[in-house]
Amino acid sequence: MIKISSGIYRSRVIQTPEEGTLPTKNRVREAMMSAIYSYIKGACVLDLFAGSGALGIEALSRGAEKAYFVDANRRAYDIVVGNLKTLKENRAVTYQGDYLEAIARFKEPFDIVFLDPPYAMKESYQKAIDALLQKELLKPQCVIVVEYEGELQLNHEAFAERRDYTYGKSKVILLKR
Repeated sequence: MIKISSGIYRSRVIQTPEEGTLPTKNRVREAMMSAIYSYIKGACVLDLFAGSGALGIEALSRGAEKAYFVDANRRAYDIVVGNLKTLKENRAVTYQGDYLEAIARFKEPFDIVFLDPPYAMKESYQKAIDALLQKELLKPQCVIVVEYEGELQLNHEAFAERRDYTYGKSKVILLKR
């Protein structure tokens, strides 16, 4: 279990999957939200490898207009749905399945994308970004928040700005259009 750090759901506890996912640490999640604070209000958000849904829920808590949650793992998906139900959150759309299939179905472009796949799926970072760009699902002022550990090579030519942050073993890249 983890707590939402700010906004209308501040201090509310949400469930996390017991295995197969590694929730973003509170300190890292708070730092990510602080870094993109000016983008959140009224935003359409994509939490692509949702896990518990904590990143998307944090954004909704801080004023995002709508959030899409995607996870291929059925247990993680059920946790996300349960967390949204517990919060009585009705600004959310959930999708259980492959991230590339989900991207192919989306029609609404995003202001913020959280990209935090299982760390072993290194190839999925670039594949997801490429698919979002190809489908034109990133608004002109979009920011992509990438969390990873170890090393990660990303082609970020389509973005005007890149910022890198390190929080212990966790690393975060912000890509801004």
